[in-house]
Amino acid sequence: FFFFLAIMSDSLSVFDEYERAYCDAATAASRLLASSKSSPAGGDERTNNLRQADTQITEAESLLRRMDLEARSASANTKTTLLARLKDYKADLANLKKECRSAAAPGGAAGTDAAQRAELGLGEDFASTAAGQRQRLLDGTARVNASGERIRQSRQTLAETEELGSEILGNLHAQRETIVHARDTLYEADDNIGQSRRVLVSMARRALTNKIIMGGVILVLIAAIFLIVYYKFIRSDH
Repeated sequence: FFFFLAIMSDSLSVFDEYERAYCDAATAASRLLASSKSSPAGGDERTNNLRQADTQITEAESLLRRMDLEARSASANTKTTLLARLKDYKADLANLKKECRSAAAPGGAAGTDAAQRAELGLGEDFASTAAGQRQRLLDGTARVNASGERIRQSRQTLAETEELGSEILGNLHAQRETIVHARDTLYEADDNIGQSRRVLVSMARRALTNKIIMGGVILVLIAAIFLIVYYKFIRSDH
């Protein structure tokens, strides 16, 4: 069970690393596209920004493919959550590609200052932009990671409680064996006391029997002495 948890934790850790790398690449591409919108059309700065943005988008797409592999190799319950997050990231990347194509097209440099400020997070419409959506995804990811950390802590606490329970059961089993051994010893001592009592009773009976026999012998001897005295002295006088 714990080996399975360790494998699942490693898979989530790899997915989180790819996720952070994707968010960095996507954010960099978004800022480069925003910068290209404010650059003169046909200028070197605009061309370099678009080229770098395309590179970042390519890197982000590669990271999404790796995230997809990690998500599909996760457990059933975790897989559903990871694939849902991955779906949002794919939609975000599709918007970035669309913006990149639009910026690279003739006349793509046109755009209002409000749109550019919104893309940079300075306007009121930031939430409706790709960067705003990405920020919401990052916030959701942070909440999911926090929940995952609480779950891991709960599992660790559960494992520690299970280990403590096993230790307590082991101690109770050892105490039970000690009690059983003490009870058996008490039974043996009781048997020995019973045997000793029977031996003492038997010895007392034998001592009493010996006393009776000795008393009888003494009486017989006394009687014999009286008879001898009687016949020898008293009877002889007559």
